[in-house]
Amino acid sequence: MSEVRLAAIDVGGDAAPWQAIGLALDAGRRIPFANGALEFVSGASGIAALAIDGIDSLAHDIEGISLRSGAVAPAIDHPLGVFEIDHVVIMTDSLERTSGAVTEALGLECRRIRETDTVRQAFHRFADQGGVRGCIIELVENARVQQPALFGLVLNLADLDGAAARLGPDLIGEPKPAVQPGRRIATVRRSAGLGVAMALMTPDR
Repeated sequence: MSEVRLAAIDVGGDAAPWQAIGLALDAGRRIPFANGALEFVSGASGIAALAIDGIDSLAHDIEGISLRSGAVAPAIDHPLGVFEIDHVVIMTDSLERTSGAVTEALGLECRRIRETDTVRQAFHRFADQGGVRGCIIELVENARVQQPALFGLVLNLADLDGAAARLGPDLIGEPKPAVQPGRRIATVRRSAGLGVAMALMTPDR
């Protein structure tokens, strides 16, 4: 198996709301970043699948989460200033079981488990792309989840305050300290119309 990279996150619905917040489309109507792209597919809004580069015989799914083969697209600049995907979130009823399934399907070992009084998380990471850190798969355990599902994503940009000013309080929450020390995060509101839970965060630099 060669290095396993994230090619794209398939997103259902229209690209227009994503363009409206300052993310640009390439000629293939994708939104490509340095370590993966958003690719728009027909169907209901939400994250539909993960496109994977670097596996010859790719499994069809991870516990019902759809996978497909894909090719990495060159990054482009975005008016909002986003340059990479920090992580994509999978909600699961069993952290250990789904973490094992990610490793089996993608060959990505669990790098860390985080446990607090309120949450349990596991972290897997795709291979780096051109010197840029690979996207992280963050598993979040939730007893109310009936089946593992793709939940949302976090994108990184250098100027979070500038992005918040550009979008305004109707579209994005107030930037606040992230769980990761030294980083800050702001949640894009449902009123942006993305149909996906999404946040913007300062990079790990």
